[in-house]
Amino acid sequence: MKRKIKEVIKEKKEEKDSLLNEIKIKSQAAMEYLMTYGWAILIIALTLAVLYSLGIMNPKNFLPRAPPGSCFVFRPNGPGTTDFVSLQGTCGYLPMYVGSFNGNTYIDMGNSTNLIVGNRFTESVWIYPTITDTYYHGFLGYQPSNQPCCAYRAPSVWVCHSTQIYAGFGDGTNWNYFVTGNIIKENSWNHVVVTFDGTYYNVSVNGVRRYSTNSYAGKTPYPTPIRNIGRVDDYFNGSIANVQIYNTALTPQEIQYLYQQGLGGGPVRLQNLVAWWPLNGDAKDYSGNNLHGTIRGGVTFVQNYNPP
Repeated sequence: MKRKIKEVIKEKKEEKDSLLNEIKIKSQAAMEYLMTYGWAILIIALTLAVLYSLGIMNPKNFLPRAPPGSCFVFRPNGPGTTDFVSLQGTCGYLPMYVGSFNGNTYIDMGNSTNLIVGNRFTESVWIYPTITDTYYHGFLGYQPSNQPCCAYRAPSVWVCHSTQIYAGFGDGTNWNYFVTGNIIKENSWNHVVVTFDGTYYNVSVNGVRRYSTNSYAGKTPYPTPIRNIGRVDDYFNGSIANVQIYNTALTPQEIQYLYQQGLGGGPVRLQNLVAWWPLNGDAKDYSGNNLHGTIRGGVTFVQNYNPP
């Protein structure tokens, strides 16, 4: 009996030694592998991290992109009508292109009275500012060709000091304006929405209201049309996409919806939509109101942009 017990103990010990030896061999092989290939793995990991930080490996870059004109507003009774208006085509995908402005280019929408918004309005636009100075860079508003801005212009919006929004409108007597705090990020997409409901002037960035004032209650913008994208007083540097203008003040819920839809999102409140320039490869108005823009100075449309 004792001999049997000794044999069992001996067998167990041999099994244990064999298992420990196998673990030792595998551990040694793993260490040798890491010593041999560890630097290569580290370099690959660092390269992937850099590519991701630059946006090249951003998963959104691999999402389907919609070509120019794939999403549009259909007005069966023609421009300016609101009966049976509907959104048609492929909407909601990232656009194939965004507008690129180099600080000396802009889009001129002409001088159409259809772009006079009245005493209630919304300006919605995606901007990617690459500004590094303290000047005022206008991206949407009134600027007569080859003339300085006058004091009685339509609602206009600027980026100033690189991170603030400066907005205002002339009422025929005064220039009513405000400057927000630091609510804009450079080298990043920002969804900027400015609304005026006759009492409150509001600014939302990325779906969140960041500024509100009732200083201009009862005042009405002087009847001049919103005229330019990328230029008001000074020129804009960076990218612009999905510009929408309404003749009403959108609600916070509607603004949040526009933000969630992203760069390629379609408009809301189609009956109140005045104009819509996606800037997805051209300066055409896809609101059905035919308020097409004209490129001045060589605005380009780029595909290699980093989506938000």
